Amino acid sequence: MTVSLSTTGSSAAGTGTVTSQGIGSGLDIASLVTSLVNATIQPQQTLLQTNQSADQSTISALGALKSTLASLQTAVDAITTGGALTKVTTQSSDTSVFSATAASGAVAGSYQVQIKTIAQVNKLTSSAFSSASAAVGTGPYKFSAGGKSFSVTLDSSNDTLQGLADAINGAGDNAGVAATIVNGSSGSYLLLSATQTGSANAVTVDPSSPISFSTAQSAADATGTIDGLAFDSASNIVSGVLSNITLNLSSAAPNSTETLTVAADTTSAATAVQSFVTAYNAALSLINSATAFTPGSTDSASGTAGPLLGDLAIESVGRQLQSIVGSSAGSATNAFTMLSQIGVTIGSDGTLSVDSDTLNSALQQNPTAVKSMFTGSNGLGTQLDTLLNTVIGAGGTISTKTTALQSQIDGITSQLSALTARQTQLTAQYNAQFNAMDSVVAAYKNTSNLLTQLYAPRTGNSSGSGSS
Repeated sequence: MTVSLSTTGSSAAGTGTVTSQGIGSGLDIASLVTSLVNATIQPQQTLLQTNQSADQSTISALGALKSTLASLQTAVDAITTGGALTKVTTQSSDTSVFSATAASGAVAGSYQVQIKTIAQVNKLTSSAFSSASAAVGTGPYKFSAGGKSFSVTLDSSNDTLQGLADAINGAGDNAGVAATIVNGSSGSYLLLSATQTGSANAVTVDPSSPISFSTAQSAADATGTIDGLAFDSASNIVSGVLSNITLNLSSAAPNSTETLTVAADTTSAATAVQSFVTAYNAALSLINSATAFTPGSTDSASGTAGPLLGDLAIESVGRQLQSIVGSSAGSATNAFTMLSQIGVTIGSDGTLSVDSDTLNSALQQNPTAVKSMFTGSNGLGTQLDTLLNTVIGAGGTISTKTTALQSQIDGITSQLSALTARQTQLTAQYNAQFNAMDSVVAAYKNTSNLLTQLYAPRTGNSSGSGSS
């Protein structure tokens, strides 16, 4: 009798252990394990990922709001501390004589200006030499300018006109004298020039120096009058005569009187107010959209929720902004206490709009009153700046919320990592369990096959026939 044993699939030699998944049971073990693991892991994973995405969206919304509020604060600061409402323009009736610039604090007005002389540098020239390389004499040369003195010494190595010029220009304690060679038709000359204008900066050469110099141009101060009051200046850039006004002198005109007009720069001031209005509207609109729920077009139950919907602190910021701009500000005795008085009105949606004619009129008639409404302890700008500092400043509302949300995101990231590890562990566990089952089933099948072969009916000749 011959018995044939066979098993389906592959097995370890001599042990009968099934190594291919599902060979014994016929199940798709890989898909089954994946489904079981996903059923355990995915609900929690999806929830965590949804929460993490929501937190990240909220952080992004807070970042956008912080940037917009920072722009508003910049616009406010330009008005309250940047001098945007107190800038003035200057105009000279003859810019070939002088021009002018104004600093913050300059007062509007008209001034009669007469420029008698302009400041100039002192220039000295030596006698003629045959060339720049001609010897001038060794020894010390002593110079002074602006009350300070210095000296240079020539020896045989540099005893030339050029050598003297180089020594003067290279002196570490040079007190304000520039030396250059002038090669004229009658010879070469050493020209000494004061580096600064004004009689106090005149150049002198000690008489004991080997060569002497003569005056080519006298030092002079700028002189003139402003509304009949005399002034003088060592420089042609005249500051400190008119408060916060600098005159830039170009030429003397002793026989004429020019007009300097200083006027309020209403263009810059109006631009600053408009920039404030634009920044305010952007901030308020962003707060409103970020905290709102927008119904769907066909179904009011569906729609889009703003990333900051339900955030009471951010909603409060919007209300406080509207309260500040809608209330009186500054001193009660000031000419302007409401934005509407300078042409800035509030719309039904809370945003601001500007009437340029009214604003320009207010700025032309009383720029100081416009500024006073924004500045001071109760000024509109001061109140807004205080509020914005509590929202976007260090340790403020937005930074506190952002830090808390980031902490939540970090915690979720840790939980997701733990889930990934749990997924790996469950996959290994279920594979081991199903493979063990599959091996048992395969063993039972092998036994069944063996028994079937042992007891199966046999075919063929069971007896023989013969003749007696």
